[in-house]
Amino acid sequence: MERLLVVGLGNPIYGDDGFGSCLAQFLSLFNSFILDGNAHGIGVLGNLTDYDVLVFLDIDTRLPPGAVAVERIEGSLTVSETRLVDAHRTPPSLLVGYLRAMGKNPKAYLIAVGPKRVEPLSPPSEEVLAASYTVLSELRQKLAEFGYELKVEGDVKKGVEECYRRVLRA
Repeated sequence: MERLLVVGLGNPIYGDDGFGSCLAQFLSLFNSFILDGNAHGIGVLGNLTDYDVLVFLDIDTRLPPGAVAVERIEGSLTVSETRLVDAHRTPPSLLVGYLRAMGKNPKAYLIAVGPKRVEPLSPPSEEVLAASYTVLSELRQKLAEFGYELKVEGDVKKGVEECYRRVLRA
């Protein structure tokens, strides 16, 4: 069986941007192959080197609010991507590009949600929260392709909301 890791990315301090991180926090309670990459950006790279398959959970500003898309990531080290203004805002394609530059060749996928708002200290939008169920379905399908089963207890939307409550209270 191929070694697989699901990585949630984003910063819950910035509204919908934190969706991937919060979803990963919730799902990691029941699954050992899920990592909350939070907003660690390039810092998460060391956690990715030993896997054959990577599935990222993140937002994609090109999508309408609440829309969900699944895509294969080839990885890229383009000039525009490597000129990072903020090392914490690292797209999955750049992480995969660095892995390829290191001689690693994982199969990589992105399950993305279109954000509605990414302002500091804003709660998640209802559109993104409602997309939790679609993302869960897509993730189950992707994991099944590689022989993995996703375990979930309770309501995923409530689990994501609880993550935001913890972060925004702090």
